[in-house]
Amino acid sequence: MPATPAPVTETAAPQPATNLKLPTGYTATLVAEGLLGPTQMIIGPDQRLWVAQLAGDENAGQGQVIALDLQTGKRQVLLDNLVKPVGIAVLQGYLWIAAKNNLLRAPLDAVGKPGKLETVFAKLPFNGRSIGTLTVTPQNHLLYETSGARAGNDAAPGSGTLWELDPANLKNPRPLATGLKGAYAHTFDAVGRLWTTEIADDPVNGGAAPDELNWVVEGANFGWPKCFGQQEAAKNYSGSAEFCQTTRAAVATFPPHTTPTSVVASPWEKETLLVALWVGGVVMRVPVTIQGDHATGTPTNWITGLQNAQHLLVMPDNTLLVSDFNGKIYRISR
Repeated sequence: MPATPAPVTETAAPQPATNLKLPTGYTATLVAEGLLGPTQMIIGPDQRLWVAQLAGDENAGQGQVIALDLQTGKRQVLLDNLVKPVGIAVLQGYLWIAAKNNLLRAPLDAVGKPGKLETVFAKLPFNGRSIGTLTVTPQNHLLYETSGARAGNDAAPGSGTLWELDPANLKNPRPLATGLKGAYAHTFDAVGRLWTTEIADDPVNGGAAPDELNWVVEGANFGWPKCFGQQEAAKNYSGSAEFCQTTRAAVATFPPHTTPTSVVASPWEKETLLVALWVGGVVMRVPVTIQGDHATGTPTNWITGLQNAQHLLVMPDNTLLVSDFNGKIYRISR
């Protein structure tokens, strides 16, 4: 049996989050606490907040999906006994779950309750960490990644790829982009551009590769493991300047090992992305300059004071939910 989670609580009047530092003009309130290693948040079909959480050690098989009413603080366990659930999405009458290196789904009944889990893909190629979050596309397809594993100096077959899956055609997922070590999180902006984070996590040229924010265009090759960052060659993986010039450059980079676990388009500023960095507990603001089918951006600290910034979710009222892996959820308002 899984460990019994601590109660998720919310005060009748959400508390100002005095531990967080935000820019002038923004406020943060603590709206829930007591979660156990929350990963991805979505708005469920019942309009409650659905949250995947580890609920124990990373690979202990105690993971859950819970439904949380942010008005009352009441919660309900929807599914449990999951191994490392890091991604969830609701699409075409199913709850989809990225669990370790498996893609699962459960049918939803008339009131939105998940039924029995079934495996869509098992033992997907991955780098031993996870296959990241799930994203629904404007075409009602599902985005998922297979994080990069190496075979010698090359990517192992099928790894390091961002995939688009049509639920009506489960046997034929379509690769959107390759050369990605860990495209953990993804989002679409208001005009349909697809952005993804990249957890690089590799030693390169005697140092460490930076983590990245990328703009994905179909068919792009971001170069991993031979290239990183701004088309730089990883000579220890047989990268060359000539080859790396044919790959797609990062929009922006973050310090190595900061682990960007979420990205959203800002609900308040056009052409601006917000990125959660797990290590350091920071949400970064990245205004981007679009130049044809490329973009550049300069990250700056936007929210500090979190323990481990995990996931960002834009709400229908244009507020932003920010989850901290320590079990808390904050609402950011302008």
